Amino acid sequence: MTAADVIKNDQSYLIHPLHHPSEAAEPIVVVEGKGAVIRDIQGKEYIDGLAGLWNVSVGHGREELAKAAYEQMKRLAYHSNYVGMSNLPAVQLATKLVSLAYRNLSGVYFTCGGAESNESAFKTARFYWKARGKPDKVKIIARQNGYHGVTLQAMSATGMAPYWKMFEPRVPGF
Repeated sequence: MTAADVIKNDQSYLIHPLHHPSEAAEPIVVVEGKGAVIRDIQGKEYIDGLAGLWNVSVGHGREELAKAAYEQMKRLAYHSNYVGMSNLPAVQLATKLVSLAYRNLSGVYFTCGGAESNESAFKTARFYWKARGKPDKVKIIARQNGYHGVTLQAMSATGMAPYWKMFEPRVPGF
């Protein structure tokens, strides 16, 4: 498949989040990365300034991380901590994180990404106030120009109109 074919297929079949298709008329199609550098399908290199926003904060192509992930996935790819279940890697990582954190941190709640983390923080804040007998204390303060994720509640906290304008009404309480 040629670069032109890939770009045409991108334009025809891939929905890009938060943007009108005309804004991705000539998308940069990334094919590989090493460290903080990515390369597009045309061979042009870029510094990957967005990697850490989602899930590549330690860089691309880290063989030691790929090997560690492979070894873990051979044993157990994933298991939730819901409904009375747990898993050894989660227990080990939680123990390590608590040992490295401030003394008053006594537990860890794992999520799969930033928006889910923010949603969980919003829920935790509301739970806290309900448990303290103040169920009406539900307002969440968020920063202007702050980005908090693509889920409906996290998007409602985002202080940049282009991220939520076409999805209104936003969730109340922000």
